[in-house]
Order: sequence, then C-alpha cells, then structure tokens
Amino acid sequence: MKYFGTDGIRGIANKSLNKNLIIKVANAIVRFFSDKTKKVLLVGNDSRISSDYILSILETVLLKNCIEVQNVGVCSSPCLAYLTKKYNYPLSLMLSASHNPSEYNGIKFFNSNGEKVDDKFEQNFERFMDMRPLKCKNIYRKSISVEHLKEDYINYLKSLKKTNLPCIIDCANGGASEIVKRVFSKTKIIGAYPNGENINFNSGCTHIENLRLMCIKNRLVGFALDGDADRLIVVDEFGNIIDGDKILYILSSFYLKSNDTLVGTIYSNEGLKKSLNKKHIKFYRSPVGDKQVYRAMKESQTILGGENSGHIILKTFSNTGDGILLSIILSNILSSTNLSFSSLLSDYHTHYQILENIENNKPFKMNENLKLIIRKYEENGARIIIRPSGTEPILRVMVETKNKKKSKEILNKLMQNIKSN
Repeated sequence: MKYFGTDGIRGIANKSLNKNLIIKVANAIVRFFSDKTKKVLLVGNDSRISSDYILSILETVLLKNCIEVQNVGVCSSPCLAYLTKKYNYPLSLMLSASHNPSEYNGIKFFNSNGEKVDDKFEQNFERFMDMRPLKCKNIYRKSISVEHLKEDYINYLKSLKKTNLPCIIDCANGGASEIVKRVFSKTKIIGAYPNGENINFNSGCTHIENLRLMCIKNRLVGFALDGDADRLIVVDEFGNIIDGDKILYILSSFYLKSNDTLVGTIYSNEGLKKSLNKKHIKFYRSPVGDKQVYRAMKESQTILGGENSGHIILKTFSNTGDGILLSIILSNILSSTNLSFSSLLSDYHTHYQILENIENNKPFKMNENLKLIIRKYEENGARIIIRPSGTEPILRVMVETKNKKKSKEILNKLMQNIKSN
C-alpha cells in the first residue's frame, strides 16, 4: 500500500500527515460517496490536539461537495464502530493514532457493519486519492454534532455488566476516558484526564508499570487501554501481565468448543498454540494487524481472534477490538467462576518471547549473513521475526524459544548484525 499501513493512514500531524495528504483523503471520500444515496459521513476522534486541525481540512472539502459530516466528538474507535453499524452509516472515519505518542495522528475507516475496511477498499481508496478531484458541486451541507449518540454505546456496555468487580482501569488519557467514567462504578480510574498532549504518556497498555504497582499495592486486577481503546492488556492482583495471547486463551474456554478455530498472528506465542491444541481447538496464524485477523476469522468462520498486543475481537459482541467491552467480559468471568486469572491460566504454558525495536527510516533488506544466522537458530527450534512496523518508523525484531537465556542470546546476535549493516 502507498498510503495505508496496518491500521489506517498514520503519521506525525502537519508533517507526514500534512494538509496535502488530508486533502487527498477528503477528495477520495467524495469519490466514495459519488454513487451513494446517503451522503453522510460519521466521524469521531480520540483526545489528540491535532484532531480539530485535521477535521477542519476534511470538512472544507466534504461540506462543499454535498457530504454531510456528523461528528460524535471525542470517543473510542469501538464506540464509533458500534454507532456506524447501529445507524447504518455508509462509512465512518476515526481520527486516531492508537498507541502512538500525541504528535502522531491517523485516519481509519469503518464500513456499515462496524468492521475495519478491507484491503479491497483501501486499494480502491488509494486509487481515488491519486485521481484528480471531482468538480466541486457547490451544493453545501453542514457539520452536525451527534455527541448524544455515545449514550447508545454506553448503555450497550452497561447492559453487558453482570458485576461491579473492584478493579483499576487505565484509560491512557485517551478517547475512552469519559466513557469509562460513565460505565464503571466501584472502580479506580487512572489516566482519564486528557489534555490533548498526554495521550499514552506514561499510561495505558504500552506503559503499564504504574498500573502494575497500583495493582500490587491494592491487590486489585487492572485493565489498561490504549489511546483509542481498541486494545487491552490486563494485570492481575500480583502484578503479573496478562497479554493478548493469555486473554485469548481464557476467552477460548468460555466461547469456543472442541474443533473450533482461534485466529492469532505470526507474533502469537507458540505456547498459545500448544495450549489450545490440548483442548482440541484449532489455531491459525494470520499476518499482523487486527484487520488481517478479522479477515482470517471470517474465512475460518470463528468468533474469536486477536493479537498478543491486546487487539482482541469477540464477534459475539463486536466486529472490532474493544478494550472496555473485554474488561467487562473478563470481570464477568472472574465473578461468575470465583476464580483468579492465575487459576484460569493454570493450563497455559508460555514460551519465552522477547521483542526489541530499532529506529528505521529506510527500506530494510536482510543480508546473507543475517539469513544464515536466522536459519541456524530456527533449525534448533527458535522462532524469529524481523519486520518493519506498519504504524511507526521502526524495525521490530522478535525471538521466541523455550528458554529465556537462549532468547536473549539470539536477540543480541541478531541486533549486532542488524546494527552493523
């Protein structure tokens, strides 16, 4: 893809995500709606300060081309997806860069089913972006606030709650902050005071140490969201981190049967695969990205899939990852079973996986020596993945073995080779 990464179009606001690119997006949206009867775009954004700037550029093009913009305001991505499906909007647009720092922003789309748009949509949309703008019709529409629609999503979440389990929730100072405050009681809520510039800063599922310390001190379970709340990482009352793979394993016990399929990714821990096999649940690895996971879920006709980063899709309740919803479901499970997370994971045995990132602003190509090193270790049972990130200018290096010392040794060898070239 020329413009889309693994999760929408993303970059630093007013730099790589600049006015010219935003106008290209707006003109492509105009082309998308050219044959639609209902010319209404639903939009929302997380708490980034740059969202108003981006939306103002989009609206300049859309409103004068007969496209009405209905604005939910600050919300989570799953909130926007839920409303898109409920009210059958042809398309919705979320301004968010998810787990990235505040200087980043992004543009991602949901279709009328509340699903992230597929590769075919993105390919056509990129083609639209590179076409000349359609002649302006000068039939003006307006921008309308529909913030009241968030109440529908909040009520949906409340309807799923079967318990008021005492816990701690870290909102990453993101788009879900006010929603979480409305949904949860008997809950300590942190990272819920966004100022436009503190999203994901020392908070949320990518900066989990503060939550871990609070969980240990208070002997409470913790739930950590990211900036747009489509991811979740859990911390138990002893400070143990329960990543997406472990969450998937727990959910599989309650939502999948023997011979069902669970979809993970190339990064999913081999321990998840082996633990599922013992329960006679099939395991399939998709490429990275929750969009790719969802596509594989549809192909394998399963209701459960996700990534170890915390993107979890449970189609029983939603067509996209939803960290708040999963917090509710997991709380319900803890209360109904009267079990701890450690008990629920007693049959789960993980391999030691280590991941390191390297700044990378140019195309990466493996040299022959690196290929030989990888082949040698893989022949001895290691899993190694080296790939550029689809959301940041970094190279991700992952090593997985049964042994912590061995994984670190292999990673160091790989890093030395990569940095020397």
